[in-house]
Amino acid sequence: MHRIARNTSLAFGLAAALLACGEGAAGEPKQTAATTGGRPPCPKLAEIQTAIGFPVKSHPVPVDGCLYELTGEYAGVMVSLMYQPAARAEDIYADIERHVKAKGPDAQPDKLSVGEGGWGCASRGRKEAAVVSKGRVYHVEIDHNLVESLNFAADVAVRVLELGIRTAPGTGASGAVASRAGSASAPLDACTLATNAEVSQAAEERPEIAQYWSAPVASFGGSHCDYDGGSIRVYQGKAAAASLASTLKAFGAEKAPKTPVSGIGDQAYFMIPYPNDQYKRLGLLAVHAGPRVLQLMLDAHGSEPIETTRPRLEKLARLVLPRLQ
Repeated sequence: MHRIARNTSLAFGLAAALLACGEGAAGEPKQTAATTGGRPPCPKLAEIQTAIGFPVKSHPVPVDGCLYELTGEYAGVMVSLMYQPAARAEDIYADIERHVKAKGPDAQPDKLSVGEGGWGCASRGRKEAAVVSKGRVYHVEIDHNLVESLNFAADVAVRVLELGIRTAPGTGASGAVASRAGSASAPLDACTLATNAEVSQAAEERPEIAQYWSAPVASFGGSHCDYDGGSIRVYQGKAAAASLASTLKAFGAEKAPKTPVSGIGDQAYFMIPYPNDQYKRLGLLAVHAGPRVLQLMLDAHGSEPIETTRPRLEKLARLVLPRLQ
């Protein structure tokens, strides 16, 4: 499964944005930066086609980034360009280092000088690169394992990175990224609220599985963070509660029973958004805390009752809430 759509929790948590996404005229990626919460724009199809050397079409995605698919005989090969807060860089670099080991235990990623620097790797069936520029990390992945004969240039991922930087330049100062989402001097970054290890421990994921979790993925300008086993979303401001309600309604879960949970935040409730869907087996905990609403989701393991996610979600909430202050 491609990174952008790897998790059922991500699909639910970003439902409202997905309804608003689309393609512009002639299949161009919809330029949403000025209209939907400041999402950065995507390079045009012609620019991507020139960079990679093959015709593409775009797909709308409910994250801060762009997704393209090759057309014709290479349909199914995807090119993703993700925009993340710069705080995500080290996690993404660690993923790249892990991916390059598929070439051999001594293989090392290539150092990149684009922007403020980063890392990349290229193999017969995969091209990947990530760099930081002005408070944002740009991350490109091209998976073509099923079409290894596809003749991409070795630096194709770097070319797409450079396009992303030109199309959606970062607005922050070099390295100006807060260590916690509560900082008033930097945008919210929900991925700083909990590490992969902390979420996997709260979710009671088996260590032999958790060690292969991918780096967390931030979206909505940093207010949502997706993990392989769940997600964290923070709604802020006067409309925080209404925004959560809109998300639930957009995905048809507004009538799901809500069970009050005491002792967490100002008010909290647990719910199962999809009680009858065997493919979306997850629990949700919503916590009202001052001007914010914290939405936590964890996937149930295997065929276990979805209710087993409730104590895990409560444990995660008690970890995260103090870091929002």
